[in-house]
Amino acid sequence: MKLTFAGAAGTVTGACFHLTTGKVRLLVDCGMFQGFPDLEERNFEPFPFNPRKLDCVLLTHAHLDHLGLIPRLVREGFKGRVVSTVPSRDIAHIMLMDAGRIQEEEGEEALYTVEDALTALDSFRVQVEYGQVVRLGDGVKARFHDAGHILGAAFVELNAEGKTFVFSGDLGNRGKPLVEDPSYPPKADVLVLESTYGDRIHRPIKESVEMLRRAIVETFEAGGNVIIPSFALERTQEVLFILFKLWRERKIPKCRIYLDSPLATHATKIFERYTHRFPEPARRIFRKKRDPFDFELLEYTLTKRASKRIPSDEGGAIIIAGSGMCTGGRVLYHLRKNLPRPESSVVFVGFQAVGTLGREILDGATRVQVLGSIVPVRARVWRIEGLSAHADQPILVDWALHADPEQVFLVHGEEPALTALSEKLSGHGLSVHIPSWHETVEL
Repeated sequence: MKLTFAGAAGTVTGACFHLTTGKVRLLVDCGMFQGFPDLEERNFEPFPFNPRKLDCVLLTHAHLDHLGLIPRLVREGFKGRVVSTVPSRDIAHIMLMDAGRIQEEEGEEALYTVEDALTALDSFRVQVEYGQVVRLGDGVKARFHDAGHILGAAFVELNAEGKTFVFSGDLGNRGKPLVEDPSYPPKADVLVLESTYGDRIHRPIKESVEMLRRAIVETFEAGGNVIIPSFALERTQEVLFILFKLWRERKIPKCRIYLDSPLATHATKIFERYTHRFPEPARRIFRKKRDPFDFELLEYTLTKRASKRIPSDEGGAIIIAGSGMCTGGRVLYHLRKNLPRPESSVVFVGFQAVGTLGREILDGATRVQVLGSIVPVRARVWRIEGLSAHADQPILVDWALHADPEQVFLVHGEEPALTALSEKLSGHGLSVHIPSWHETVEL
């Protein structure tokens, strides 16, 4: 058996792992590289495998850095099936269609079109529930388990040739309001483990909610706006849920909350269809006919005209907009207006990769380029890590020790996180390797 690290090796993006076992050739994820321009150029590099010879893609979840290259894979000859959870199929539809639209707008360098995305969605022929066994042929079996990252996210248990492989996908934090805690893995021979926050310990959720409350209250007292760059999936819905509870408990003043992201709006509608999958406290709120995704303070701005009407140069508003790392989208317009204002705040509630505008601001840049203009950074910057959808170092270590693998491969992380987690796991007696991009290992 051979395993090739076609993505997410030495970097936090582009998850794609090619496994060959006897007669079966499969991928776990086929994600888009995002962030630095040199990373994004990898999206156009030849795949280190023949798409025509693949039997299937096992999709851990529907973030673009895990599924964003599936349309290109199909266009280049993939005829197999994509296996995913039921919610991931629904989310994949809006994510791939949006990505296709963006690619078309970028013109000649488009990876794929909206039509390519639609064609690729026909490959999503197998949807599973957690714990369900999928037979892939030649005695190879896969089972999806709850990864607790976003709605429908899974880690994959793969049984082949007498060995058990576990691919973590993206593991979730614990104690989140809208997703269950990640399940523990089975005993594994080989563990492919993400390490996004392999060098961090998150604040407790309660502390993070209190920090968000303080950011809102203090910013409004100063006469500014709260700008929240947020990812369309999970983070936006979680922030809305928290804001709803803070308002119901009278812990923040009455204000206008704008969700200025068509993609996040569509994602929220999907979440409303799956409230039965939420943890019990959240389910209880929905059973009482209270909708944290539709309350009197909240306004969805689907059109560009509605977005332009948001008073982002005034004060007293919470504006949630994508993209989450400020690499594009409507959040840029709100940043251009509010970064120069010392009374406003920018609240980061998710990971900011090296090379992104969000990371520049978070790292203390005094001036940044936004929409072609140099903008001074005078707004107050808040970092709230406890709302992360990713597991931190203690959760990753605990999870890996439960798998008790003979070999660990660390992926999906930047160098400091990879190194720190490797040292921690090695200290517990595990054999750890950090693969390079396109490296192939014999198993």
